[in-house]
Amino acid sequence: MESLQVTKREKLAYGFGCFGQNMLYNMMANFLLFFYTDINGILPAAAGTILLFARLWDAVNDPLMGMIADRTRSRWGKFRPYLLFTPILFVPFAVASFSTPSFSNGGKIAWAAFTYISFGMIYTASDVPFWALSSTISENTTVRSSIVVYPRFMATVAIALATLSTQPLILLLGRLGQPQVGYQRTSLAYALLTVVCFLLTFLFVKERVDGNATERSRFSEIPRIFLSNKPLLLVILSGLFTGIGQTGKLSMLIYYAKYNLHNELLYTLLAGINIPFILIGIATVPYLSAKLGKKKACIVYYSIYAAGSLGFFFSGWNHFGMLLFFNCISSLGMASPQVIQTAMIADTIEYGELKTGKRNEGTIFSSQTFLAKLTAAVTSIFIAATLALVGYQPNTEQTKVVLWGIHSLTTLLPFLSSILGIIPIIFYPLDEQAHQQIVQTLHERRRRSD
Repeated sequence: MESLQVTKREKLAYGFGCFGQNMLYNMMANFLLFFYTDINGILPAAAGTILLFARLWDAVNDPLMGMIADRTRSRWGKFRPYLLFTPILFVPFAVASFSTPSFSNGGKIAWAAFTYISFGMIYTASDVPFWALSSTISENTTVRSSIVVYPRFMATVAIALATLSTQPLILLLGRLGQPQVGYQRTSLAYALLTVVCFLLTFLFVKERVDGNATERSRFSEIPRIFLSNKPLLLVILSGLFTGIGQTGKLSMLIYYAKYNLHNELLYTLLAGINIPFILIGIATVPYLSAKLGKKKACIVYYSIYAAGSLGFFFSGWNHFGMLLFFNCISSLGMASPQVIQTAMIADTIEYGELKTGKRNEGTIFSSQTFLAKLTAAVTSIFIAATLALVGYQPNTEQTKVVLWGIHSLTTLLPFLSSILGIIPIIFYPLDEQAHQQIVQTLHERRRRSD
C-alpha cells in the first residue's frame, strides 16, 4: 500500500529538485578551477588551498545543518521549507563566484575564498534537507530505491545538458575580451533554474515518515552518530574513493581536450558522447538491485567503470576512436553506484535509530552533501598539486610529461579509485532482509512506547 501512495508524479517532482542544482553544481565543479587558473589568474596551488579551507569548514557546517534540519518544525514539515527559501541565495553567490574584481593577487584569493565558501554553505542548506526528504517519503527500502532513481536520473540529465551547453553558453553570452561575463551570465541562468526546480519539489512532494516522536540528538553527539553507524561509514568511505575518480575525470576533460587533443571544443564531444550510456546504466539500477541486491549491484557497476577507465588509459590520446569507445563503456558504471548508495544511506537511518533510539535523517544525509563537496575539493587539490608537479603552465604548449600527467589523471585515477571503492561495499552489512527486520523491530518498539 505504501508504494501506491508515492505516485510517479511525486517521484518526478522529487527528481526535478536535482535538475537545476546539478547544472549549477556541474559548472562549479568542472569549470571553477579552470576559471581560477586560466581566467582569474590565480595560481593552481592557491586555488587548491581555497578548496581545502572550504572543506575544513564543511566538516563542521554540514553536520550542523543536518542537525538544524532534524530539529526544524513547521507547517510544511522538517525538510520542505529549506527547498523554498535557501535556493534563492544561489543567484547572487553563483554570479559572484565567477567574477574577476580588480584586486591584487591577495585580494583575488580572498574574494574567491569568500564566494566559494558562501556558495558551499548555501548548497548545504538546500542539499541536506533535499536528500533527507527521501527518508521521510517512505521507509520501505525497495520503494526508496525506486524513489532515488528519479533525482539521480534527473541529475545525470542535468549534468549531460550542462556538459553540452555550458561551454557554448559561456561563449555565446560572453563579451570579446571579457570571458568572465559569459561565466557570470551562464551561472545566473543555472541559478534561476535551480530556484524553479526546488519549488516544484516543495509543492508536490510529501513527508510521510514521522521521526519527531524519537528523541533529538544534541550537537555534541554528532561524532557518535557517525562513529556508531558502521554501514554509514562504509558507504561514505566507498563514495569518497569513487567520487575522487569520477570528479577527477570530469574536471580533467577540459584540460584533456585543450592540450592532449589540441581542440578545446572537443570537450563537449568527449563528455557528451557518453551521456546515453550513463542514462542506460542508471535506468538499469532498479532491475539489477532487485535481481542481485543493492550491494552486489553496486560492485558490478564499479567494476564496469574500472574496466572502461583502464581501457581508456591503454588507448592513449592518439587513438581517438578507441578512446571514445572505452570512455562510453566506463560510463555505464559511472553514476549508477551513486543511486544505490543514496538508498543505502537512507537505510542506515533506521540502523542508527535502532542503535541509539534517535532518528537523525538530516544529520546522516549531511554526510552525502559533505562527501560531494569533499570529493570535489580533494580532487581539485590533488589535480592542482599534480599539474604543478609535472610542470603545467596555462595557455602554452605542454611537454610530454604534462600530457601523460593529464592522461593519467583522466584515466588511471578513476580506475584506481573504483577498485578502492569496491572494498568497503564488500563489508556493507545491510542487505534487504536485514533492513526489513530492523524496520519491523522499530515498529514494535514504537508500539510499546505509545
